[in-house]
Amino acid sequence: MPPGRGPRGPTEQHHPPETGGRDEGAPSRPTLPFPAFASQGRRKTRRPRQPPPASLPFAEILSRVPYRSLCRFRCVSKAWRLLCSQPAIERRVPQTLSGFFHTHHSDGGLRFSNLSGGGAPLVDASLPFLRRRYASVKLEQCSSSLLLCRCRESEDDEECDYVVCNPMTGQWTVLPPIVWQDEEDGEPAYFRVVQPFLGLDPAVPSRFVVFSPLVEVCNDVAIYSSETGRWSRNNEWGDNSEYPAFSAECGFLNGMMHFLHLVTEEPIIAVVDLDGDVCGEIALPEGMEEASSGYSSIGYSQGKLHAWYMLPHYYELFVWVLEDYASEKWTLKHTVDVPELFGRESTEEDCDEEDKTYKYEMFAIHPEHNVIFLTNWKEVNLSYDMDSKEVHLMCTSGDFLGGLPYIPSFADLVV
Repeated sequence: MPPGRGPRGPTEQHHPPETGGRDEGAPSRPTLPFPAFASQGRRKTRRPRQPPPASLPFAEILSRVPYRSLCRFRCVSKAWRLLCSQPAIERRVPQTLSGFFHTHHSDGGLRFSNLSGGGAPLVDASLPFLRRRYASVKLEQCSSSLLLCRCRESEDDEECDYVVCNPMTGQWTVLPPIVWQDEEDGEPAYFRVVQPFLGLDPAVPSRFVVFSPLVEVCNDVAIYSSETGRWSRNNEWGDNSEYPAFSAECGFLNGMMHFLHLVTEEPIIAVVDLDGDVCGEIALPEGMEEASSGYSSIGYSQGKLHAWYMLPHYYELFVWVLEDYASEKWTLKHTVDVPELFGRESTEEDCDEEDKTYKYEMFAIHPEHNVIFLTNWKEVNLSYDMDSKEVHLMCTSGDFLGGLPYIPSFADLVV
């Protein structure tokens, strides 16, 4: 979290102390607590000193500006930096997509690239607060504002910890072992945390759950809640081998997680609550029924569930939106020839039938705008506005290919 505590409000400090240096012999001028007030100077006729207008709610105003604007305001002066770094303000500023975590092509290290493509990274992707304890830190999942990492105290250590952390505040917690009493003999039964999936409501990023399938017990799922600090067991999945299917293809909407589940016969979207119970299924939009892994995904944007599918070989992209959640009514929102966005024509040679490698992918959708993000897995990442049909190049060097979308949050973890 940016250092420093905010100064006391301007209505409580009518005679701020002098700060900084000045030329010898220069008249002493007080440094104003906030740039919003200008010095009145000395006058021949002294007037009653007017206190700063107490009605101006600075904290209320600043807590409503976008976070990037707040960062720019810090550069105005030391007083502004202190004011804009107050935790009470930072926790309340509206957040949106700020950038992407990704793997650097040269050394395989974790990087963070701002959405704008320029400037210093918003987040230190080395996660120094974890490096103080762990020699090895690997990012497994970025779920909105929190990260799930697999950490080892030494490079050769076979045992690992799974850690949930907030990279903006440096707060983190280690998931405890999965243990509960055996139903037969009452002895404690221990299970390994495997293939964990981090779930949270982006509107309440301070609370989270983690799902871990129990490989020792068919179709049972262990669920960790940050509110209780304990694991619970869900065995309501029964003999339905279609579940669990926790994967990156997930969108959170209406208090539920929506997983794209590509079963053999009929792909669906499984609706799962934070207790791990399957609450329903949503049929995929027409034209997406033949979707296979690697071509399709889902996400949320502007409060609605979206699904997308890229046609093999010629890379025509289809994007649907679930306009009516109750009736499961999908609407085809946009189609685009992806190779054209990268300045080339699509050909059947774009797909190598032997190794099944595909050269284009849509890896994210903006949570607030009709903007999607694509990569050619060679050199270029770009964003595409489905309304204006404008293309913006984000990377042309190959340093940033694909990525995990990240929305910053200053909320304290509930652990």
